[in-house]
Amino acid sequence: MLIVRKAEIADAALLSEMGYASYRHHFAPLWREPAELEAFLRQEYSPAVIEQSLQSEAGGWFIAQNAAPVGFAKVSWHSEVDEHGPAGTLLHKLYLLPGETRKGYGEQLLAEIERLAQQRGERFIWLEVLDANPNAQRFYLRQGFTHLKDTTFSTASQQSTLHILGKSL
Repeated sequence: MLIVRKAEIADAALLSEMGYASYRHHFAPLWREPAELEAFLRQEYSPAVIEQSLQSEAGGWFIAQNAAPVGFAKVSWHSEVDEHGPAGTLLHKLYLLPGETRKGYGEQLLAEIERLAQQRGERFIWLEVLDANPNAQRFYLRQGFTHLKDTTFSTASQQSTLHILGKSL
């Protein structure tokens, strides 16, 4: 059975390791410039960045594990999609380690994040998913999310379309 626990400061190195491993595995081929990928990974997954994020009350990191860690999620509570709303839990990340997909862990981790959001009084959850990640898009649509709008993620050498998906809780 999968256990989902709130990450603590002592988990920063583990989250960093899982972040680098899962992101590289799932997304490295989408980056044209290796240096931009490395800069992005440092910005998102360096232990110092994660430690700082873990100290924020505005959100949290969660580790999914059975005998060993299999993935993680990061959220911000009560975040607006845009200036017109709606507001709800922003699911920044839901990543599984290489070899841990298609085992039902994503559904279980998402269900726990939704339960925690509801406990906090949230009535909506939303996220951004890359257009170039059709497996994730299908996953979230199967979980009841719907397309809200599109936005763009840009680096010096490329642009990627992000679909913003949302779901009432």
